[in-house]
Amino acid sequence: MNWSPILGLIFSLSANALVIRHDVADTKYLAAAAKDNTTVTFYGLYKQKQIVEGTGALIDSDWVLTAAHVAQYLKEGGKVRFKDTMYSIENVIIHPKWQDRKFPYDIALVKLSMPIKAATIAQLYASDDEAGKVSWFVGRGDTGNGLKGLSDADNRLRLAYNQVTKSHGQWLQFVFDSGEQGLPLEGVSGPGDSGGPAYITVDDKLYIIGVSAWQNTEPTGWEEGKYGVIENYSRIAFFREWIVNTIQQ
Repeated sequence: MNWSPILGLIFSLSANALVIRHDVADTKYLAAAAKDNTTVTFYGLYKQKQIVEGTGALIDSDWVLTAAHVAQYLKEGGKVRFKDTMYSIENVIIHPKWQDRKFPYDIALVKLSMPIKAATIAQLYASDDEAGKVSWFVGRGDTGNGLKGLSDADNRLRLAYNQVTKSHGQWLQFVFDSGEQGLPLEGVSGPGDSGGPAYITVDDKLYIIGVSAWQNTEPTGWEEGKYGVIENYSRIAFFREWIVNTIQQ
């Protein structure tokens, strides 16, 4: 497919808990999320109400990896939730080549004001063999199902699986499949899940391979969260050098 940022006004940038299968109980996605020990949620205020603003993954005890289009709204002192505890933001670093409303370089780092010592730290994936691997997403943004699309925002953490269909340059691609083609807990991100992780394990070690960036909704008639939608995640192997160098500065 064409990865050109010229299509920025056509595709949704809110790809951003998770949208699940219509034929699998939501309780299974909620229960699966209980094992997560790495994902954080960013909060902001909208009309004096606290809302989920985005998602991220801990790649060090005090560093969170997220999307640039999420980080642009984060401020020093902003709220970051890990499990049931709130932390605060010390600094936000957006990739210097990122531009608002355009896809490339949609990656950012958030420095926390204090470390989260009880977390499992995600390692940065460096290989180019992501295609075909089964990954899982975690988030507490808007939910819904593949049949009806987006439906609710209940601030509950969910975990869903999806398989990498394509690995190319800056991007990892996933498709929201249904029925026998889908995984038992198949899912994709919803609004509020932007910046969230795509995880895998290798030799019992947790790795992050991607960060939720945008959805191509053309296959679904421009509707988010429905079966057939194409998820695009910023590929960690492509950005690994920038991430490491930035943290070490």
